[in-house]
Amino acid sequence: MSSWDHLRAELDLWQSEGRIATAWWRDDDAVTVTPQLDTILAFEQKYKVPLALAVIPANLQNGLVERLAETLDTRVLQHGWAHQNHMPDGRKKQELDDVRDLGAVVADLRKGFSVLSSRFGNRFLPVVVPPWNRIADDVVATLNSLGFCGLSTFNARQTAEPYKGLLQVNTHVDVIDWWGSRGFVGEDVALGSMIAHLAARRTGAADPKEPTGILTHHLVHDGATTHFLDNLFSMEHSALSWLRIPGVFPWQ
Repeated sequence: MSSWDHLRAELDLWQSEGRIATAWWRDDDAVTVTPQLDTILAFEQKYKVPLALAVIPANLQNGLVERLAETLDTRVLQHGWAHQNHMPDGRKKQELDDVRDLGAVVADLRKGFSVLSSRFGNRFLPVVVPPWNRIADDVVATLNSLGFCGLSTFNARQTAEPYKGLLQVNTHVDVIDWWGSRGFVGEDVALGSMIAHLAARRTGAADPKEPTGILTHHLVHDGATTHFLDNLFSMEHSALSWLRIPGVFPWQ
């Protein structure tokens, strides 16, 4: 069996139990319009797979605001402030860190919130996507008081609400081979990650209510990545449902 057959087999199990396997799509590092961005926006429109676009506020360009105004289901999340590493040598990269004074980190988040809310209006959902998917615990504890309703990193969440009023919904399938070629990770790896999370949800090994998240980075997509996403989003199965982003992060 191919990896696609294995995915269909897992979805068949969901269907046999009368359940729907929910999924969502997040793309990181947006600042302006590029051919790669236009490609994924075309997928969103063609296949009706809603997109959560994590935008870097400090580098936002007017063209992106104008382009997203033309879309229907795209929603903007906050990708830190400037995607700048503040960690010393020997530690993993992190912008929302525990090295600087907490007040400095909070100030960056406030600036980003102001930029995105003013430029995108209700298309912006107050959800933090930490650069490199890393955020200090002390920073997480402040998010709800700053007006954020959600947090999204990577890997199965430990809890749906790490702090009162803050919903965490992560991604689980990274299509880029960051530690190797920095191109497409390959069908077997990508689909294997998707199947593993779906199976863990179905069996109760992971939170069954956390939708399975696909993580992309349009700026580094190669032809193989684009081909895979085309195949994934065009695949139809009655037990698979791609969620609208306000359904992933309900916000009043």
